Amino acid sequence: MNPAPLSADELHASQVGHSNAMRSRVVAGYLAVATPVLMIGADTLAALARGWRIESRLDRAALIALAVLLALATGALALAGGRRFYSRYFSRLVLLSMSCFVAWLLSELLLGPVLARVAEPLHGRRPGTQFMYHPRRGIMRDVGVEAHVKFNAWGIRGTDPPARDAAYRILCLGGSSTACTYLDDAKTWPHLLEKDLQAADSSHGYWAGNAGLPGFRTDLHLQFVETSPLVDEVDCLLIQPGINDFALALAGERPAAPHWAQSRLRRLIATLARQAATSATAVEDTAGEVYIRRRAMRQAAEIDRNEPDIEPGLRKYAENLRAIIAACRRRNVRPVFASQAVLWRADLDPENAALIWFGLLPDGRYLSIEQLRVGMDRYNAALRAVCEELDVEWIDLSSLDGDPAVFYDDCHFTETGARRVAQLIADWFIAHPAALLAEAVR
Repeated sequence: MNPAPLSADELHASQVGHSNAMRSRVVAGYLAVATPVLMIGADTLAALARGWRIESRLDRAALIALAVLLALATGALALAGGRRFYSRYFSRLVLLSMSCFVAWLLSELLLGPVLARVAEPLHGRRPGTQFMYHPRRGIMRDVGVEAHVKFNAWGIRGTDPPARDAAYRILCLGGSSTACTYLDDAKTWPHLLEKDLQAADSSHGYWAGNAGLPGFRTDLHLQFVETSPLVDEVDCLLIQPGINDFALALAGERPAAPHWAQSRLRRLIATLARQAATSATAVEDTAGEVYIRRRAMRQAAEIDRNEPDIEPGLRKYAENLRAIIAACRRRNVRPVFASQAVLWRADLDPENAALIWFGLLPDGRYLSIEQLRVGMDRYNAALRAVCEELDVEWIDLSSLDGDPAVFYDDCHFTETGARRVAQLIADWFIAHPAALLAEAVR
């Protein structure tokens, strides 16, 4: 028997039920795609509200890709074909979303050993890494058009060290002023220091390695001195600290990054991307265009001319210096410190003032150039005081302060600047042969 035909009310109810079911499937399919993106977006907005900034190009690209995905997913709701897609494949989309979430949880549990295996050495890069910078003209003065960069078997810039008894080994620690990021290997001041020492004293072999890395502070220098096996392989640690500690004292502790940015999966992807890229950092780009953005941010901001409270930072800085010295002595390596030279000075002309980008404060304002110089002088004075207190050698580079020929921005050396730094430090080592030779024959 054929079923009785549906009444008008029953037919309407059936159509409504079908329409509601379809809408539910469409919503479920859309939410399966959009919910993870919205959660990451909410996490990111919360971090931005705390003051976190997107500096990594990898993070910026990922967030742009997610924004595009959300826009496409939302736009599909306005199209009949998009709604049909969500309705037809909603169960698969939900399953895919849940599977990705479970896979992420598992990766957080299991990636620890993998990260440990692929992680770069502290204060270094993966041994054998090579790449090239191509600084764009007009951004950095007195810097070559190409910078060949190579990290040796120890994961630091410089040639492989000679035999232990064939040379006095100096390992340079510091931030980007030591790293000489955009200078060719042959034009960094640690490399030129090695050459100057060899030329000045042919009776003795010398080697200088460069373990400087952008952004590194005394807390990381201390970790290196306490834990790195390289410390046992050198005679002297030449440390140029201060400016990154000062920057931290001004800006305060960096606001916590979004939870997704702290995940092991993100850290693994960032590590692999950095190792595969032509640049050794996810922040600095090969052309140096990041400096355009940094300078523009300072120029657009309000300038604070009041002296900031950096006393807590200075105390922590002095504590770290004392701990570094104690660790060097425990490990029988000679510590020598160099002061931090800067372009900052009270009468800096507008052309050079436009190159400045340091000085960010917690409220988004920037510290005046005059107060930047006062603060850096205080950090250098703290370094000198600790060295004199503990009878440790230090090298005064203040003769370079404020000289436009030496810097292409706040503190980073031009080729001329690196040449002068190397000569000053080489002259100092040659003038202190007794300590040097005593260490060399230990």
